[in-house]
Amino acid sequence: MKPKVCLFSAHSPNTGGGAVILRSLISHLPEFEIQWKYLSSQKVKGFESGHLGQGIMGSSIVNDVIGTWRMLKGAKVGRIDEIVQQLLATECDAYWLISHNEGLRIAIELKKLQKNRPVHVTFHDDWAGSLASRSKRYFLFAGLAKKMAVKAMKSVNDFDVISKGMQSYYKKLSNQTGEICHRYLEPLYFNHGFTKIDNENQLTIGHIGSVYDKNDLIKFLEVLKQYGADKNKIISLNMWGYHPAPDDIPSEYADIISIKGDLSEDKVLLELAKCNFVYCMYPMDKNAALFSQTSLPTKLSSYVMAGRPVLGQGPSNSTLAEFIETTSTGIMWSNRNNLNGIEVLDRLIKLDVHEKTWQNARELYFGEHNLETMRKVFMRSSQTSENAN
Repeated sequence: MKPKVCLFSAHSPNTGGGAVILRSLISHLPEFEIQWKYLSSQKVKGFESGHLGQGIMGSSIVNDVIGTWRMLKGAKVGRIDEIVQQLLATECDAYWLISHNEGLRIAIELKKLQKNRPVHVTFHDDWAGSLASRSKRYFLFAGLAKKMAVKAMKSVNDFDVISKGMQSYYKKLSNQTGEICHRYLEPLYFNHGFTKIDNENQLTIGHIGSVYDKNDLIKFLEVLKQYGADKNKIISLNMWGYHPAPDDIPSEYADIISIKGDLSEDKVLLELAKCNFVYCMYPMDKNAALFSQTSLPTKLSSYVMAGRPVLGQGPSNSTLAEFIETTSTGIMWSNRNNLNGIEVLDRLIKLDVHEKTWQNARELYFGEHNLETMRKVFMRSSQTSENAN
């Protein structure tokens, strides 16, 4: 029989970069029976049986704030107890918890209430450095979230992290070392050309997903507009999956930015492959320093599949900068100086990233070692469960 793993996330299986990472791993680990339990306001097609209802976070503001505060303090929370009991009733050999939102507290409770089934936690973001630091609702909870993350790392059997920066940071906090695990990409995705796009009159840039700081985006738009005027080029920044508020983008940039809405990844890759380069931002704001040093943009895996050079905008000590430097797939712009930004654009347009470089980037970040990391975790968990029984 296949070892059974109960996966829990406080987000649905089709929400955000974390879900993309998880789906890529699960679909390539057929030797395990992985049941995905999740919190969401509604069921997700194909994952109906795993729906556990709405969580605390994201509910009405009063219930959310009070419930989250009690959850992070370690106080009794009825909804947390209900979720834990549902997971305890699930037939499995091991638990796999995603740290996002309620995940940390539930991991601690599962480990406390039973000993036979190992508990593994995946950290895609640091709760305090990511959610609390960038949220008006949760910013006061950063200290409590940090303490709970440390408690979880010390309590559970093992955990994995998304970057070297997070690995190092958590080692200092907990004296525990988490394995690094990213999204998995199959080599066969690399079946398109990696040609340099030359168009003297037009510059097309692609972007997918979230924008972490609209002020940094506006600074980039300012540089693009200046570059277009200086070089007599038509500029088009095409953004998929970004949903700005009506007043987020100043009207003077309406002629160079195009909000495209949502597309499936396979379709958006075809559009990105037509661009001169792609754009990835991590916030320059010092309040988001921990986030930029420990998380990793999931969109980078899509950019690797598209095979277009990456313009990274963010701190020089960010995981984004480390990715671009390590893989040689783009150029970073790590200050707010317009002249430097224009120099980066000039250099990037001339950059020719060969297919072998993209293959190496895939192998280094998104290769088979990620599957092997999780395979070892679940095999170890299965053996521990058998011995306990």
